[in-house]
Amino acid sequence: MTIRKASVQDLDAVVRLWEVLMASHLTLNPTLYEIKPNASATWRAFARRQLDRRDAVFLVATAGPDRRGDVVGYLLGAVGQRAPIYSVREIGMIYDLVVAPDNRRRGTGEALFLTAADWFRGRGVRHVQTNFDAHNPSSSRFWPKMGFETLLDEAYLNL
Repeated sequence: MTIRKASVQDLDAVVRLWEVLMASHLTLNPTLYEIKPNASATWRAFARRQLDRRDAVFLVATAGPDRRGDVVGYLLGAVGQRAPIYSVREIGMIYDLVVAPDNRRRGTGEALFLTAADWFRGRGVRHVQTNFDAHNPSSSRFWPKMGFETLLDEAYLNL
């Protein structure tokens, strides 16, 4: 496995993995996670813009040692700004971390996260945040294993 910076050539594979994530979310809450018909194209355009951002980390994991191998996972995050009332202003945000279902439990997610954590540290960021659905057993195990602790809970009400 190789972890490297994502490129334009990776976008099709990354979008397919994003679609796996969205399908998984849909099973957790069909109402809140329902996406629009053009969502994949919209997300692809968003992901393309992230490739050029200096404050974004966009990584892919490829199968095998060959840098051109099949993309089996990705992580997308960025440095964000908190409100001016807080002493800690910059915070790392991990938006997505996805590993192809047939490549899970092989250390791919951990390798992506640890590489991103090094990227954040290298920019002076000392705190990282991510959001995950508490009903997703994989992410509910993974993020605490990486050292994350719940700070805030989000609550939703369907009206």
